[in-house]
Amino acid sequence: LLPAFRPRPSRLIANVRAPRAAAACNPSPSVRAANAGPSPPRGSLPREPGAGCEWRDDAEQRKTSAMLSELQLTADAPLSVPPRGVFCTRSLDLTKIKCIGYDMDYTLIDYKMEVWEARAYHYSKEELRAKGFPVSGLKFKPELVCRGLIIDTERGNLLKVDRFGYVRRAMHGTRMLSRAETYEEYGRSSTVDVDLRSDRWSFLNTLFSVSEGCLYMQLVDRLDSGALIADSVPPFDPGRCSSYSQLFRAVQRALFRAHVQSTLKSEVMQHIERFVNFDPEASQALLEQRRAGKKLALITNSDWVYTRTLMEVAFEPFLPGGMRWWQLFDVVVVSACKPDFFTETRRPLYSVATADGMLREALRMELGGQYAGGNARMVEKVTRCRGEEFLYVGDHIFTDVNMAKRCLSWRTCMILQELEQEVVGLDQGREEGQQLRALMSRRDEYAALRCHVRSELQRRRAQRDDGGGGICGGDGDGGSGGGTPSEWEVSAVASEERLREAIEACEAQIQPMVETEGAHVNRYWGYLSRAGWADKSHLMRQIEKYADIYTSRISNLLAYTAYFRFTASPQSLQHDVPHAHLKVRSAATGSGDIPRVSPRSET
Repeated sequence: LLPAFRPRPSRLIANVRAPRAAAACNPSPSVRAANAGPSPPRGSLPREPGAGCEWRDDAEQRKTSAMLSELQLTADAPLSVPPRGVFCTRSLDLTKIKCIGYDMDYTLIDYKMEVWEARAYHYSKEELRAKGFPVSGLKFKPELVCRGLIIDTERGNLLKVDRFGYVRRAMHGTRMLSRAETYEEYGRSSTVDVDLRSDRWSFLNTLFSVSEGCLYMQLVDRLDSGALIADSVPPFDPGRCSSYSQLFRAVQRALFRAHVQSTLKSEVMQHIERFVNFDPEASQALLEQRRAGKKLALITNSDWVYTRTLMEVAFEPFLPGGMRWWQLFDVVVVSACKPDFFTETRRPLYSVATADGMLREALRMELGGQYAGGNARMVEKVTRCRGEEFLYVGDHIFTDVNMAKRCLSWRTCMILQELEQEVVGLDQGREEGQQLRALMSRRDEYAALRCHVRSELQRRRAQRDDGGGGICGGDGDGGSGGGTPSEWEVSAVASEERLREAIEACEAQIQPMVETEGAHVNRYWGYLSRAGWADKSHLMRQIEKYADIYTSRISNLLAYTAYFRFTASPQSLQHDVPHAHLKVRSAATGSGDIPRVSPRSET
C-alpha cells in the first residue's frame, strides 16, 4: 500500500553575500552554459518567448541569423535568473516613455547600507543619550531588521506579514516568537488587522528604516526588563516612555534629528567613498537615455549642497570630458518634500541661484534649471510629458513608487538594492525548496489516500450495520459500529494507521524546513520576497501593485537599451493550472470516480 518512507536530511546552504561589482554579479561563461542547456546556433533566437532551449532552423531563422552576423552581433537565451536583471510586473514599452525621473538617495546614489545605517544608528543613539535614555552597550545589528517588516507599536513586536495581511513571523524585542506565541498574539483574535493606514503599524519600506527598527527593538528589551526607566538619567521623562508606542515615537524623533539636524550628512560629504558604491555604468545608462531622446529629471528630498556634492563625486568622473552632472538632466528639483510633491499643486518654487544653495523665488520651471520645492505638475509642464509618458525611478515603495503611480498615473521603477542577494539566495535554496515540495506532495498524497480509506471504511460499516442498504450517520471518525468487522475492514484500519504515521513523519520534516526557509539570506526573516511557504511577502505584493518594473540598481537598465519592451509574465490562476491529484477507486463499487458534469449550455 505504501512506498518505502525514508526521511530526507536537510541540506545546509552557504551564507550568501551578494556581489556589488558588475563582474561578480554576472556568471562565468561556463556557468551560463550550464544554466542554458543545449547551446543554440550562434546568432540565432528562440522560437518564441518562453521557448527556452527549443530552436528551429527554418528560413526565417536563417535570415535573422544572417542579419545578426552582418551586424557582428550574437544572441542567446540562458535559462537562468540574472541577479542584475530588470523584472516586470506590468508590461512597459520604453519607446513610449518620453521622460524619466530619478530619486537620488539609494537610487542614483547607491549607499553602502551597513556603513550608512551604522552611522545613522550612532547619531540616533546619541540623540537619545542626550535625553537621558540608557543606551550604553547597544550595538548596531543590521541582520535584525530588513526592509518590508512592520512594527506593531502597540505591542513592541516586529512582524513579517504575507500578501493577505497574515503574520507569518514575529519578534518581540530581539527575541523571535515561536509559531504558538505568534498565533496567540495575532492568530486567535479577529480584531487584529494589519492595516497600514492605522498609526499602530509602521511599515519599514526603505533601507533608511533599518537603523530605526534595530534601535527600537533593542530598547523594547530594556523597557521589558525595567532597565529603561531604572537606568535613565535626567532629563528622561518616564511618563513619556512607559509604553511601546511612546518609545517608538521617541526613536522616530531621534532618527529624524539624526538625518536632518546632526552632522551625519556632513560626515558623508567628507568621506563619500566610505559611504557610496561608485558605478560607472550608472552614468552610461543616463547618457544612453539622453541619446535616445528621453528627457531626464532629478527629484530628491535632499538639499542642494548635499545633492551637488554627492552627484559631482559619484557621476562626473565617468562623464565625457568637461560635462557636469547637472547637464544629464533637463530639470533638477531638490528639497522636493515627497510625498507632498506629488499631491499638492500650490507649493512655493525657488530656483537655485548660487553654487552654495542660495535660493530666489521663481514662478515656473524652465528646461535646464535647478529648483527647490515646487510640485510634480510643474515638472510635467516643463517637460511636456504627463501620465504614462513619465517613468519615475525610486527606492521608497510609498513616497516614490506608490504616490507617483496613484496620484499622477506615472509608470514606475522600484530600486531594491537587496534584490541581488535575494536572487542569489533563492537560487541557492532551490534544491532545498524542491525537497520541501516533494515532502509536501508526498504528505498530501498520503492524506488524500487516508481520507478515501476512512470514507470507504465508514461506508462499508454503515452498509453492514444497516443490512446492506440503509444510510447510517456514524460518528464521522470511522468508528467500529456494531457487528463483526470484515477482513477488509481490519486491513483498512491497519492501513489508515500506517498512513497516519507516514503523514506525521512527513510533518516532522516539513515543519523545521518551513521555519528555517531562507535562513541563509537572513537567519531571522528568511527571504525578502517570501512570507510563509511559497507565498509572497507584503512588500512583494506592494511592489507588484505599484511598480511596473523593479531592479537592484539603475545601471541594470543599460543592458536592455532605452527602447526595450518589458513584458509581464501571464498571471497564473489556480483553476487554469494543471494540478496533480489522487484518484482512488474501490475495486468493488468503483467509488471515488469524479462524475462528468456537462457544461451549463448543454443542461
